[in-house]
Amino acid sequence: MRRQIKHFYEFGPFCLDPNEHRLLRDGQPIPLRPKVFDILLVLIQNHGHLVEKEQLMSSVWTEQFVEEGNINKNISMLRRALGEDDTGHKFIETVPKRGYRFVGDVREVNDHEEIDSVMEASAKSHNLPVAEDRSSDSQETPEYAASAPLTTPSRTQPLKKNWIPFLAVPVLLLAVLVYVNFFRGSRPSLTPTIASIVVLPLQNLSGDPAQEYIVDGMTDALIGDLAKIGALRVISRTSAMHYKGTNKSLPEIARELNVDAVVEGTVQRSGDRVHVRAQLIHAASDSHLWAADYDRDFRDVLGLQSEVARAIAGEIRIKITPAEQRLLVAKRIIARDAIDNYLQGRYFSNRRTEQDMRKAIGYFESAIKADPNYAQPYAGLADCYNQLGTAMIGVLSPLEARRTAETAARKALEIDNEVAEAHTALGYVNYFNWNWATAEEEFKRSIELNPNYASAHSQYAHYLVAQERIDEAVAEINRAQELDPLSLSISSSRGFILENARRYEEAIEQLRRVIAIDPNHYQANWTLGLTYLANGQIDQAIATSDKAVAVSGRAPAALGALGLAYGVAGRKREANQILNELLQLQKQRYVTPMALCFVYIGLGNKDQAFAWLEKGYQERANHIAFSKVSPTVDPLRSDPRFADLLRRTGLDAESR
Repeated sequence: MRRQIKHFYEFGPFCLDPNEHRLLRDGQPIPLRPKVFDILLVLIQNHGHLVEKEQLMSSVWTEQFVEEGNINKNISMLRRALGEDDTGHKFIETVPKRGYRFVGDVREVNDHEEIDSVMEASAKSHNLPVAEDRSSDSQETPEYAASAPLTTPSRTQPLKKNWIPFLAVPVLLLAVLVYVNFFRGSRPSLTPTIASIVVLPLQNLSGDPAQEYIVDGMTDALIGDLAKIGALRVISRTSAMHYKGTNKSLPEIARELNVDAVVEGTVQRSGDRVHVRAQLIHAASDSHLWAADYDRDFRDVLGLQSEVARAIAGEIRIKITPAEQRLLVAKRIIARDAIDNYLQGRYFSNRRTEQDMRKAIGYFESAIKADPNYAQPYAGLADCYNQLGTAMIGVLSPLEARRTAETAARKALEIDNEVAEAHTALGYVNYFNWNWATAEEEFKRSIELNPNYASAHSQYAHYLVAQERIDEAVAEINRAQELDPLSLSISSSRGFILENARRYEEAIEQLRRVIAIDPNHYQANWTLGLTYLANGQIDQAIATSDKAVAVSGRAPAALGALGLAYGVAGRKREANQILNELLQLQKQRYVTPMALCFVYIGLGNKDQAFAWLEKGYQERANHIAFSKVSPTVDPLRSDPRFADLLRRTGLDAESR
């Protein structure tokens, strides 16, 4: 098969390779933004001729409206890359109010010319004959001596020198081909490879701190849209928000998050209009790859984020599947009040406290009232109610919370079946209701729609560890942490997964790292206390569980873990005090039955432990789902009642 001939443009010390999208100066790569490279290519292909600004716009920005100032900025960057100063432009001439002309001497070459030149130089250096060009109409014919006798050299006769050129030429040709294909092809591409990205919190230029929720919401939306691209690793919101207002340099941030590129920008709202400026920066070189300005009606603000995501994907030349392309297209215009309330709901729900969740629910309900066919607020409601029913927050019974969450999630999917957050919420509802197969389908569908959705990977990891699929669970939680490396919640969840995998030392190390960053992190202290207890480190378990009680405001789940530790340590009086506190607390608020079950396990009262365990089963308490793997309930495993519990929840071998 013949190798495709490559064309190059040489000017001064530079060589432009259109096929590989690279510019070399004296053989060394010069980094250029893709659009800057495209401008240079258009100018060189028309060297010596005026290229109108309109022609540049239509040639370089084929599917995007740009202002004239964008061309000027790129021309300025191009001149700097070519080493021009402000007093004498060596290569590019500006034609005022018209456009630009490339005035440098340009030579177009291809691989065949390179081979010919190398062959000729090699032949001369070896005193070899250089082939002459013979036209087809030449009348010259070679003359042979008709009477010359044929001679056959002896086999022992040395090879005559006049055979050497005929052997050397093929060898030289092979060497040249190796040079052209290998050494030339091994030069690094100038278009940076970008496989991972972080969207830093957009800046609020409105001058009104009350508009901060809009800016954060638009950051969320842009992260969410980019996250739908499977070939791109996108850092999740929690980790990105750590850099809000930071003074760290972009390369430093990129190193901490292990990403190739950074997106940053600004947002300014004025009445019903919103102006967004976004730019893409190659992290290692701190060089701009793309920038654009957008001005839209506020109703189209989420559609605008999809447009920005598509533009970024186009610039970094990432592969987008047809399904992903469909997901990046805004489906409809949303009512202004609905968007405004939805963004405020997202702002509060991301804080993950009981009070903020309740505020978020109010905003999501207002968004639905303003636009009943807007799917995302329903997904937001589902997430909030699922959280209010967890052991950590635990202000609603799991049955009540999940019933409301399921209704909201199904309504979201009825409107739009491609909302990943709603599928994750349904997966959560189903696996805590022990509908194992349905739960896994929902988690897989969510990850298919949004491969970079860290929460989906984290929840799926919990599902997998509950099923005792340990290796898969660890792989999923590791993926979640990779996508959201600064999320203390996901880091604590990794500790929970490792604890239930019986990898106690790893779990302790993981949870200590979280507490080193935030000593008052409730989830990390609660999980670490239980892990210490499972590992036989009773004193550490009591101290850490006591800290969890303090930082949580004496939450029932934390009290249950502390009572368990006191009971195991033989400190019956303290354990019974915790038990009485929980029983009194039951009269004032919802208390998870598992808290009382834990204390009775510590006291060695199996009958009461099973009584509260059964109540937890009836209420679909979260911890029931982990009965197959949890070391906390190990003292109950030998009892036939526990085997019956596993059967009823579909966790025994026969039910799987």
